[in-house]
Amino acid sequence: MKTIPYVLFALLAACSSNPENPQSDAAPDVATNDAAPDSAGDAAPTDAGAASLSTVVSFDATSYELPEGLAVHDGKAYVGFAPTGTIVSIDSNGTRADYAHVPAGGTNGYTLGLAFGSQGELYVLQTLNVPDSGAPVPGVYKVPAGGGSVTTPFATDPAFGFPNGAAFDGKGNLLVADSAAGRIFSVTPQGAVSTWSQDAELAGSTTCNAPLPFPIGVNGIVFTPTAAYVSNTANGSILKIDVDGSGNAGAVSVVVKDCQWVGFDGIALDKDGTLLAAINGAPGKLVRVTTSGAVTVLGSSAPLDGPASVAFADGWNGQRVALVTSSAFFSKAPAPSLLAFGPL
Repeated sequence: MKTIPYVLFALLAACSSNPENPQSDAAPDVATNDAAPDSAGDAAPTDAGAASLSTVVSFDATSYELPEGLAVHDGKAYVGFAPTGTIVSIDSNGTRADYAHVPAGGTNGYTLGLAFGSQGELYVLQTLNVPDSGAPVPGVYKVPAGGGSVTTPFATDPAFGFPNGAAFDGKGNLLVADSAAGRIFSVTPQGAVSTWSQDAELAGSTTCNAPLPFPIGVNGIVFTPTAAYVSNTANGSILKIDVDGSGNAGAVSVVVKDCQWVGFDGIALDKDGTLLAAINGAPGKLVRVTTSGAVTVLGSSAPLDGPASVAFADGWNGQRVALVTSSAFFSKAPAPSLLAFGPL
């Protein structure tokens, strides 16, 4: 098993670095998109000028309510708190309720990507940071429809280190982007694990000299029948992975790669074929990326505070919005929250 030799909470207390700008001052999750189009086009950004960020609900940083993973299901947002293993449901009025629990990792492991299956079951990704007696087993945890507590993984593998982003392929397999392994795994409905894609572009590097806790590689992921799109945090890149008619991974190509975008985290595929991407930092950015590599900044100030995951929500108070978890991982004055960007 790969392990990650760092303690994030030490950085929470004392971080003064910003991976958005390696020369300045904060940041290093998965978004799911329940209604991704069949293919990603090359449309220009279409956000109305009235679209803006607003706070749906604020969380308590002193209780380690640091939101990372995000999924939208049946009109509600589901948010995972990275250190505690708690997943809460949140409606459009900001009312929250406990939904599920996986083993709390603290500094030893984080609860990251979330994805709902076709039967309402929730798949939760758990990392391994420090291999001691309190560390959770890294891998995929499966919460039954309706929620509950799960203590053992549904799927794990010795190569898992930092399972981060999750998305389903067209056959019901869960694709897991591992930021430490620098590869994408496929997990069958029976829990069998294999490598789906491995390429040098998926691995993190130190080229951008970003003050990340480790070279965080492939992170967010979305899937279409013809291509998967992934982010690479340390490299500041969005990548395209060709998909053949059988769902197998093909060539990996660069959509955009620039050190100014270090911190790319969760991504979501919009109806027009463009990607919304979180760039984690302090405060971080929300951007739109076309498949030709054009990047438009949609937000770069409060209430953003370490944006991690993005997911679209239709009918959210009668509007279509993009929901964003603001993790506050590297903020000097943490303000974790669930945000809405819209109307779209």
